[in-house]
Amino acid sequence: MNNVFHTLPLEELCARILEKIRHVRETATSAEVAGTAQNQHAIQRSMKSFSEDRLLLFNACEALDLVISLLDDELDQETQEIVPVFHGRNDPEEGAIGIVINERVLTRRGDQIEQCLGNLRILRNMLQVLEHRLAAERIVNKRFGA
Repeated sequence: MNNVFHTLPLEELCARILEKIRHVRETATSAEVAGTAQNQHAIQRSMKSFSEDRLLLFNACEALDLVISLLDDELDQETQEIVPVFHGRNDPEEGAIGIVINERVLTRRGDQIEQCLGNLRILRNMLQVLEHRLAAERIVNKRFGA
């Protein structure tokens, strides 16, 4: 897997994570995306745990999973229909070559939720990479006594 987050210096990765957290916190906690006041409160509570000094003290991905789950439910409510879309090409000799994927037709709010979910999933990936890189650094330091 070619993931750019594996090649960034740790300081830059952390800076990007903090920037992404700020952006996602603003978007996910908005009334337009969160929906109900109950969802908004739950998302705000989960996102509060993301601060510089608390970022690595707990499993950050668990808090994100809660937010993603809430917004996935909201996305289902904003789905108008699911339509099959062909991705591929039509070969004159062999016919249609490709796959059919079911895609959602979303409301305007659904589009915003979908974009926010994409950012949350990127943030989750970034946090996982950071966690693995820090664990690898601890292993190397322990092994070679640095």
